[in-house]
Amino acid sequence: MTSSTSGDMDLTMKTLLLLPLIVAPLLLAGCNTFKGVGEDITGAASWSQEKITGSSSSSTKSSDSDYVSNPPQFPKTSN
Repeated sequence: MTSSTSGDMDLTMKTLLLLPLIVAPLLLAGCNTFKGVGEDITGAASWSQEKITGSSSSSTKSSDSDYVSNPPQFPKTSN
């Protein structure tokens, strides 16, 4: 009776250890590289800062519709 509980705990521990290893690549699949993740975060931070301060440090976007019709462009990188 004790061995089945121990076996269940081993399976649970393995699942908890393997789950992040399986999920992380799936979450990062939206970006081609880790550098792409950094660019996405930088773009989001810049956009947030512009909205909070009401100023535009890198562009002259005036409304959210401008971002939809003309999104910020990041430099292309070669792999």
